[in-house]
Order: sequence, then C-alpha cells, then structure tokens
Amino acid sequence: MLSAEVAVLGIAIGVVFSLVCYLVSNLSPGGMVTPGWLGLALVTDPRKLWIIAGVTVATYLGARLLQRLVILYGKRLFAAVLLLGVFLQLTVFLFLSHRQPMPFPVRTLGFVVPGLIAYQCVRQPVASTLLATAAVTMLSYVVLLTGVLLNLLPPA
Repeated sequence: MLSAEVAVLGIAIGVVFSLVCYLVSNLSPGGMVTPGWLGLALVTDPRKLWIIAGVTVATYLGARLLQRLVILYGKRLFAAVLLLGVFLQLTVFLFLSHRQPMPFPVRTLGFVVPGLIAYQCVRQPVASTLLATAAVTMLSYVVLLTGVLLNLLPPA
C-alpha cells in the first residue's frame, strides 16, 4: 500500500504525461487523471486493471446503446457515460464484496476511471484512445515504480 502523498504524486505525474500526450498527438489518454491512477494501480495491485478493463468495455458498449436511444452530446454525454461507469463499477464492487473479500482496498477515484476512459473512447477513435492511455499509463508506472524501487518514495 502506498501513502496518500505517493498517490497524489502518481496522479500528478500522470497529469503531466497526459498533457504532453494531448499537446503532441491531440488525443486524450482516457482523461487527465486516468493514466496516473492506472499507474498507481499497477504498482499496488495489477489485478485491478482486469476489473477496470471489463467495466470500461461494458460502459463503452452501454454508452453506444444509450446514444441510439437518447440524444446525447456535450455535457449530457459526459454525465451519462460517467454515471454509467460509476454504476457498473459499483455493481461489480458490491457483487465481488459479497462473494469474497476484496483483493484490494476501495478507492473513490477507481469508480470514476472506467467512465472517463469510455467517454474518451466515445469521442475519439477507440484504438487511438486505448493506445494513448496504455502508453501514458506505462510511462507513469515506470516513473512510479522507479521511485519505489530506489526508495525515493515512501511505501506507506
């Protein structure tokens, strides 16, 4: 488990890399805070990524279905996709918490991340968004892991 200060630093590192990615490629890597949070997830417990990936896919497909039924664009699209992601992530969390102890602690930002990624996938080409998200996440992960391994960052 990493300290709160390291978590904030990890998200800040992700924001910097996300901004550079956006400025260079004009692609949002799943939102500004997403790569930093995913990098932290990789450092603390890589199993989280499977759940996030599944919920992101379900959120994206649900958003596309909603767009066929309701006129969604702009702020309404953002709110609908984000709320759908939170609902699906919370559903998975509640289902898993009744079946077995959670493999990782609950973090509030983790409920929002799948919706942020799915929203960017709705707005931009899916493959480009996923590639940008993966690249920026890996950069954030490498910087965080290097800091942890060199004992530059406190572990708890």
